[in-house]
Amino acid sequence: MEVIDMRASEQDKDAGAIHALLEQASPVDRTSSLPLWVQIKERLLGVIMDVSVQANARLPSENTLCDLLGVSRPIIRMALDALVTQGLISKVPRQGIFVSQKRQEVDYVSHNKGLFGEIAKGYSVTTKVLLVERANPTEDEVKKLQLPPPADVLRVRRIYYVDGVATAVSTLRLAGHRVPGIEAWIKDSVSVYGIMQERFSLTVTDSERWFEAVMPTREEAELLGITTGQPLIGIESIGRTKDGLPIEYYNTVYSTTKSRLRVTAG
Repeated sequence: MEVIDMRASEQDKDAGAIHALLEQASPVDRTSSLPLWVQIKERLLGVIMDVSVQANARLPSENTLCDLLGVSRPIIRMALDALVTQGLISKVPRQGIFVSQKRQEVDYVSHNKGLFGEIAKGYSVTTKVLLVERANPTEDEVKKLQLPPPADVLRVRRIYYVDGVATAVSTLRLAGHRVPGIEAWIKDSVSVYGIMQERFSLTVTDSERWFEAVMPTREEAELLGITTGQPLIGIESIGRTKDGLPIEYYNTVYSTTKSRLRVTAG
């Protein structure tokens, strides 16, 4: 009696669809200021988010992707690693690369003036600096900020107040080699975005953000004046300059006890 592996059959079907979509993808623009790996990541993202591609679909091998997209293996790996970091694909040793379970995300148009420049319009927003340190980066920081050795990372931890009410706690990480000495200007209620633009001619032109429900740590609960059982909105963001390179990466926990977070799409 012949046994048919339906899952394998579906994966093969999806693999064919992915292959066809990749063949139709526009070629990379080698004259663009956008790095090749970012262009490849966007093409792969468009493919895996296509309605015809299901969760657990198998992606072509790295070598096949090189042939289909006309770039080197290191470029392919950088693009794939970025998608793994975002939780959109997974690499299974000796099995392949697979599309992760698709999650609904809220995309919105960002003005890239800092999170609170967008969500707290019409309110008085102040900040208190809890920590400023320049240090060796963690592996995660190296990956998120694409730090070349021996670059360091600048960490800034702050609490945000909206109309005097503690509303969020944020840890910002900057690519240290791109903002030498910036810590001298970081003070309470001073915009880091403003410092980067004025002192270093750096502007965040593109950002990706993810939202999820999280529980506060004891420290976060104390800073926000809530209990550890009060759910918060967790926000993760990576911001890039016009050359496509990450300049900032932050994690924020936001309390909606006193105010709501409004996301505007356009």
